[in-house]
Amino acid sequence: MKLGLTLPGAIRPREAARLAARAEAAGCDAVWILDVRREPYLLAAAAVQATERVEVGTNVAVAFARSPAATATAAWDLGLWSDGRFVLGLGSQVGPTLYARFGVDADHPGPRMRDYVRAVRGCFQAYRAGRGRYEGEFYTIRRPALQPGGDSLDQDPPVYVAAVNPYMAGIAGEVGDGVAAHAFSTPEYLRDVLRPAVAAGAERAGRTPPPVLLQLVVTPARRAAATQMIAYTVPAYRRVLDHSGFGEVADRVIAASASGNRDEARELIDGGYLDHLGVIVGDDLAAGLERWRGLADRIALSVPWFGTDDAEQLAQAERLVDRIAALT
Repeated sequence: MKLGLTLPGAIRPREAARLAARAEAAGCDAVWILDVRREPYLLAAAAVQATERVEVGTNVAVAFARSPAATATAAWDLGLWSDGRFVLGLGSQVGPTLYARFGVDADHPGPRMRDYVRAVRGCFQAYRAGRGRYEGEFYTIRRPALQPGGDSLDQDPPVYVAAVNPYMAGIAGEVGDGVAAHAFSTPEYLRDVLRPAVAAGAERAGRTPPPVLLQLVVTPARRAAATQMIAYTVPAYRRVLDHSGFGEVADRVIAASASGNRDEARELIDGGYLDHLGVIVGDDLAAGLERWRGLADRIALSVPWFGTDDAEQLAQAERLVDRIAALT
């Protein structure tokens, strides 16, 4: 499995550059950027500047918080800057979080994401040719290349689409160059639900199923892992736990979290479904990865960001790089 490092959610650009360079030296195939606190495209620029070989990508940037043209411009320029090493990972984000964080509503997220990806690629074509437009179901961009004149880039930045539920996985299979799978997954869910949905979407579009990039959370402590999974235990992701028979526990976690009882939520997760999800607790990284062999084409290793302070996030990421170096 190809191993990449996900930079901590709270990391600042200077530390992002330094940690990206360390990840490259440790043998990582990619450096991935979250969109949970900082501007992901600025962090990606810092990582690009500090590296020479690894891919640098967003895993994932929130699509609907930005227009397709703004996203395409950032991705295209990062592609130029990195000599083609940039990967654009896009996610819809859960509706209530999208509104709470950005003040944005986005109806019909599946079809909208399909059109969004096509609009981004339409902008890429315009940047390459120096002129063009895009007209789709949700987006019309009449003049993406405001200043005429084309750019030379060997290939467009690949576009990965994030998916948890099977409907969005089908969209990712239709239009994505890759699928970004969530840490809030189980091996059985990936095997039985997500990958078949991706394959079905690809078949509808007459294309080969794209590779799956899986995010895993690595931490020395169960408490930190369980706290992180509180943020992901939301109604939109409940299907993952239904598949493993933990739907009722998920409802109790959601209720406890909504009432502000984080300790209860954490205990329910720790004693219920934590060990089934995309987490690796402890020092044996190789054993933790083995559960996912054959289910993902690429792995992005991350550290907890929810409930973990900035300094501890960075310290855990530094230790994670050392452990990756020992495996590669």
